[in-house]
Amino acid sequence: MAIAMKKNIPQKKKSQKTVKKKQVGKPKKYLRRQGLGSALVALMKKKGGRDDIAYEDAPDTHLAVMDEVPITERAGYPLVRAKGSVDPAKWRTNGGKEVIVDFRRFHWLPDDWGQGVKSTNQCWRSAKGGDGGTYTVVVSPDGHVFYHKSAAEEYAGKEFTKEGGFNGQVRLAQLQAKEAVQLARMQIKDLTTSKTPIGTDSDNSLFAILNPKERKCLVKKDAFHFAVVSARRASKVEGVRDIFMVQSQFMDAGVTPTWYVDAESLDDYKKLGLKAVVGGKLTPSRNKALQDAARLGKVCVQVSDDISAWEYRHGKRAAVREDDAMNAAHAAAKRYIVSPVAAAQFILAKMRGSPLEQKPKLGGVYMLGSCARTFAGDEFGTKHFILGDFFVADTGSKVRFDESMTLKEDYDFTCSHIRAHGSVMRCNRMTLQVKHYSNSGGACTNRDKKGEQERKNIAILTSKWPRAFRPNHKRKNEVIMSWPADDDAEGVKTPLKKSGRASSKAVKKTNTSKAPKAVKKAVVKKKVTQQAWSPKSVLVSTGKETTQPYIAARCKKVHGKTVEQVLGSVQFKTPSGHTKTYGVADLKYDLFRGYLTLKGGKK
Repeated sequence: MAIAMKKNIPQKKKSQKTVKKKQVGKPKKYLRRQGLGSALVALMKKKGGRDDIAYEDAPDTHLAVMDEVPITERAGYPLVRAKGSVDPAKWRTNGGKEVIVDFRRFHWLPDDWGQGVKSTNQCWRSAKGGDGGTYTVVVSPDGHVFYHKSAAEEYAGKEFTKEGGFNGQVRLAQLQAKEAVQLARMQIKDLTTSKTPIGTDSDNSLFAILNPKERKCLVKKDAFHFAVVSARRASKVEGVRDIFMVQSQFMDAGVTPTWYVDAESLDDYKKLGLKAVVGGKLTPSRNKALQDAARLGKVCVQVSDDISAWEYRHGKRAAVREDDAMNAAHAAAKRYIVSPVAAAQFILAKMRGSPLEQKPKLGGVYMLGSCARTFAGDEFGTKHFILGDFFVADTGSKVRFDESMTLKEDYDFTCSHIRAHGSVMRCNRMTLQVKHYSNSGGACTNRDKKGEQERKNIAILTSKWPRAFRPNHKRKNEVIMSWPADDDAEGVKTPLKKSGRASSKAVKKTNTSKAPKAVKKAVVKKKVTQQAWSPKSVLVSTGKETTQPYIAARCKKVHGKTVEQVLGSVQFKTPSGHTKTYGVADLKYDLFRGYLTLKGGKK
C-alpha cells in the first residue's frame, strides 16, 4: 500500500505544475473529497514533527472544514460497528501513534473494518527532503492496525474482495455525491469554501422573476411526474455517485423520482433504495415515462442521471453582441441555485403563461453550461432546441420520441413539438452542470468511436427536417438546429438547395459536353437573376421584434422607401459603431427573417 501511495504523490505534483502553466492568475481552490484527504495527510505530516521530509501545509480553509466533518461521515469509518468494537475516535497503533479516520476508503475493505492515516517515524531508509511521513492503514473491529492487505486478510481469516467492499464504495459514492453538489454550488456562487452546506435559493425568489400572469400558472410539485432516465450505472462507483447526486437533490426538494432503467440493471438500482421501473432502451424509456405521466394526468419532467446543479442567472442585457459585454453582463447577473422541482415549476409557468395563442407544450433549459452568450439576446426562445437532459412536457401533447433513433432524439422531439404546437419554451438563462459525454452507461454506450451511430441518427434527422438542420463544422458529427423563418422545416414548399459539390456531380452526370465550366457558370447566373423583388417594390417594416437594436433601426430607416432608393444609399450603424451602407445581403437577411416585407412592384 505504501509503495502505491508514494508513486501517486509525484504524479499529482507534476499535473499541478502542468495546469499552472496554462492558467492565467492564481486558480481558486475549491474543496472536494480528494482535497480534504490530502489536507489530512499534510496535517499528519506536520503533527509528526519530522524535519527530514518535504510537504506543503494544507490551506486553512481545508483544515477548518476538515475539522468540522464528523468522523462518522468520513469514508474510512466502519459501515457496521459490532458490539464491543473499538471506537474509531480512539484508534491507536501498538506504539501509541494516533490514527485518524480517513476521507478515503480502499475498494476491498469489508464493512466492519475502517481506514485511517498515521504519521511515521524517521528510519534508516528515510531520505532528506523525501515525501514520506504518513501511512494509510486499515483497522480491524477490535482495534488492531495493519499496514498491508495481506496481513489484514491473514488476521481476518478471509480474502478481501471487491465484492465484499462494495457497500463501502456505495457509502463513499454517497459522500462524494454530496460533495459534488456542494462543489457545483460553490462554483455557482464563486466561493472557495463554505463552513456550512450551501442550499438552494428560495423558490419564491426565483418565481419573483415571473410576471403576474405567469405566477398564476404555478402548480404544486405533485402535479409533476419526475422521471430519471438511466441505464447500466448502478454497478460502478462513479455511476452510483452520480445517481445519488441527482436523487439527493430531488429528495431535498421533497420529491421521490421514478428511475426508468434497463431490465438487466433493475435489481442493481433497487438495491440502492431507488424507485425503479423497467423502461428499456433510451427512446422506449422516454416514451414510457411520457405514457405513465399521461395515464396519471401529470406533467412529465425528464432528467438525466448525472446533473450536479441547476442554475438561473437574471440580470440586464449586454448593450452589444460582443464577448466582453456579454461576459460582463453574465458575471453581473444575480445567480440562483435552483432545485430541479422549482426549475420545472418555473418552466411550466412560462409555458402556460405564454402570450402566444397556441401555448407551447415543451420547455427546457439552455444547452451549454454557460449562458453568457445569451445575454445579448432574449431570455426565452420559442423555436429553439430543447435539451434532453432536463425538459418539461405539458399535459395534452401526443408527441412521442421516434424509437428508431438511438441518439439526438431530443432534436427530433423538439421539431415535432414545434410542428404540432407551434412553438417551444426554452429558458436561455437556466443552465445545468452535467457530464454529458464522459460518463459510462446510458446513452453514451450508443456512441461509437467511428461516429457511425451519430451519422446514422443525423441522417434520420435531415430526412425528416431537411431545412431545420445544418452540419456543425466546429464539432464532428454534430448538427445545428435552426428552424426556418417560413416554417417549412420539411422542405415541402421550399426544396432544400443542393450544395455546390452535389450540383457539380449532377452536372458531370447529365452533361456530356467538353466544357462543363460554361454550363456551371450558366447555372450560377440563373440563380443570381432570380430575385424576389422589383426595384420599384416598397419596403415595409413588419414590427417583428429583434434582439439586435441596430437591425430594428435600419428597418425603420428603409420603411416606406423603394428597393432602388435604399440599396447603396441608406447608411446605418453596426454594433461596433462603424457606418455601413445598406446592401443586397442586408435586404435578403431582413426579408428572410421577416423584419421587412415587400409591397407593389413586379418581380
